[in-house]
Amino acid sequence: NLNRAFFTTMIMIIGIIRVAAALLLTPLTQRHLQPFAHARTDAENEVKLILQRIEEDTLKLRDEVENAYTQRCSIETLSQCSRGSFNGCSSVFPNQQCMAADELVVEACGGGGGNGCNALWDKTTSIVSIPSALAQGKDDNPTDPELIETACYTLLAEDYMRTKYENDEIFWDSYNVQPSWTYFGAHNGLFRKLPGTVDEECGNYDPRLRPWFVAASSGPKDVVLVLDVSGSMSDYGRMDLAKEAAITVIKTLTISDRVAVIAFSDYAYQVHSDSGTDLLVRATNENKNLLIDSIQKLTDGGATNFHAGFQQAFDALERTIEQEYTSGCNVAILFMTDGVRTAGPETDEVLSLINDSTQRLATLYNRDTKIFTFSLGAQADRLATKEIACSTNGIWTPVGDFDGDLVGAMASYYKLFALGLGDDTEFTAWVEPYEFFWTKKMGTTNSAPVFDRSVDPPLFLGVVASDVHMDAFEQVLGENAQSSTMLQRFIRLSTAQCPKIDLSDCQLEGLRYLAGGEEATCGMCNSTDYPGIIPTECPFKPDLPKNLWQNTDVEGVKYEDRACCEIGSNVPSEMCGIPDEIDTTEIDTSTNSIGLVLGITIPVLFVICCCGWLFCKHKKVSPPTDVPKEVVGTNALPVASVSSAIPANNAQVTYGGVTAVMPPSASAPPMNPAFHVRT
Repeated sequence: NLNRAFFTTMIMIIGIIRVAAALLLTPLTQRHLQPFAHARTDAENEVKLILQRIEEDTLKLRDEVENAYTQRCSIETLSQCSRGSFNGCSSVFPNQQCMAADELVVEACGGGGGNGCNALWDKTTSIVSIPSALAQGKDDNPTDPELIETACYTLLAEDYMRTKYENDEIFWDSYNVQPSWTYFGAHNGLFRKLPGTVDEECGNYDPRLRPWFVAASSGPKDVVLVLDVSGSMSDYGRMDLAKEAAITVIKTLTISDRVAVIAFSDYAYQVHSDSGTDLLVRATNENKNLLIDSIQKLTDGGATNFHAGFQQAFDALERTIEQEYTSGCNVAILFMTDGVRTAGPETDEVLSLINDSTQRLATLYNRDTKIFTFSLGAQADRLATKEIACSTNGIWTPVGDFDGDLVGAMASYYKLFALGLGDDTEFTAWVEPYEFFWTKKMGTTNSAPVFDRSVDPPLFLGVVASDVHMDAFEQVLGENAQSSTMLQRFIRLSTAQCPKIDLSDCQLEGLRYLAGGEEATCGMCNSTDYPGIIPTECPFKPDLPKNLWQNTDVEGVKYEDRACCEIGSNVPSEMCGIPDEIDTTEIDTSTNSIGLVLGITIPVLFVICCCGWLFCKHKKVSPPTDVPKEVVGTNALPVASVSSAIPANNAQVTYGGVTAVMPPSASAPPMNPAFHVRT
C-alpha cells in the first residue's frame, strides 16, 4: 500500500510539473514562433496578390479578344489583316533581336554554352502558328474562312498583348524574373502569341492539345475512357488509332481532373497506373504518363462486349464518388470502338444500363454524366455507336483512319462542357507546374475561355492564357516548384468552379453537327435551329485575304539558320547553333594510319641509328659505302616524307571545301571538345 501511495504521489507531482511547465513555456514559445507565423502569413498574402494580378490580366486579355471578335467582319479589320501577320516558320520579324543570356536560353542555338549565341525573338510582334493539316493554301496559308477570320480578328488584340508584356517586364523585374508569353488558342487550332519567336518544329503545334486549353474550356471533370481492344480492332490499324485518340485526350487533362481507362473485349478491366487503384486518379503529369505507358502496351484480341465496358466504367465512377476522390463536377464517358458488337447483351440492354446508371449518378450524387461515342476508322460500323449517343443525350463522332485533325475530332467533349462556362465571367484555370520548352525552367499557365456573348448560349471561341515562371513563388514562399505543397495550392485554385450545363435539344443537336456534320445529328432539329453553336460567317466572304503573311523570307530554311544568332545582333549567324556532324571517318582513318606509321617508324629508326653509332664507335667500323650520305645518322628523310602528308600543328587544311584547324597532334582530340567542322 505504501508503494502504491508513493507511485501515485509521484505521478501527481510529475503531472503538476508538466502543467506548470506548459503554462510557463507557452508564452515564450508563442513569442519565438510569432515572427515566423507573421512571415509565413505575409508570404502567403504576397503570393495571393501575385496570383490575383495574373488572373486579372488574363481576364483583361479575354475581354480584348472578345471585343476584337465583334469587329471580325469589318472591312477595316479584313484589309489590315492582308499580309499583316508573321508566320513563326517562314517570316522575318520587324524588330527581332537576339535574346540576352539572362532573358532566355535556347539550347538548340547553343545558348548557355558560353559561345555568345542564342535565338531571335521580337518583343513587339505576335506570331501565328497553324497545324500543317489546317494550312493547305499557298505559303502555308489557311483556306478555311473561319481560320482566316480568326487570324484577322486576333491581330486586333496585338496592341494589348504588347502593352501587357511591357508592364510585365516592370512588375517581374522586382522578383528578378523574366516575363513570359501571352497567347490565344482558337477552337479551330490557330495560335497567336507574343513575344514572337521562331518555331522550331513547323506545323506541329496545336493549342487544343495543351492542358491549359482544355482546363479553361471545360473546367474540372471526371473522365473515363472506354477502349475496344477486341480482335477486330487489329483491322485497318484501328487499334493504333484508338491508342492515339485516348492518349490525345489524356494529354489535355489537368490536375483539376480525375481519369480512368477501361479496356474491353470479351470482358472489361481497368488499365492501371503503378498505384493499382480501381478508382479514378488525379490527372497529374506523373499519373498521365503512367496511363499513357499502359495504353501503349495494350494488345487486341477476343470478342466485343459493349455492356461489359460500360458496366466497368460506371462501377469505377461510383466507387470513386463514394470515396470522395472525384473532381466533384461533370462526368464524361468517352467510348471508342470499331462499332461491331459481337458478345454480351444486346444493344437495348446496353442502352438501359447507360440510362439507368446516369440517372443513378444524378439522383444519388448529383452528377451530370455525358456519353461521347467514337467510331474509329472509315470501315467501322456506325449504327450502334450513333444509336447509343442519340438514345442517351450523348454525342457521336466518326473518326477517319488518317484523320489529320484528330484533335478536332476528339474535341466534342470539351466543347460541350465549355457551354457551361459561358455565363461565368470570372472563371480562370491553372495547370500543374511544368518545365517550359524554351527556358527549361518550371512554370505554370493561367487561362480563361473566350466567348461570343452576343448569342445564347455564348459561342465558344477559344482560350487566352499567360505563362508565368515559378521563380517568384519559390522566392516568396521558400518552396520548390515541384513540391507537394505547391501542387496542392494549384489544385485548390483549379477546382474552385464547376460549369453547369443546361442545353436544349437543338443546342445539343448543334454540338452533334459540329462533331460529325449532318450525319452525326439525331433528327431532332433543323440546322437553322442551332443558335450559339454554329458560328455565323462574315457576309463579305470574297473579301477575306488570300495571304496572311507579311513576308515568307525564310520559308524552307532550317531552324538554326532562321533563329540562331550572336547576342547583340538582330540577324541569324552561321557561327551559332549546334552544327550537324560531318562524316570524318576518312579524315580520322588517314590521320590514325599516318600516326601509326610515325609511331612505329621513328622509334625503330632511332634504335637502329643508335645501335649503328655504338657499333661504329666500339668496333671502329666505317659506314657501308653503298648507303647514301644524307641518310647516315639521321631520320630526316622519313619524317620529311610523312610531314608532307600531315600539316604542322595548327595549320589549316581543307576537306571538301571546308577549312579546319588541325589539332595540336595528329592523334590527339581537338582542344575544344565542342569542335565541329560546319557543313
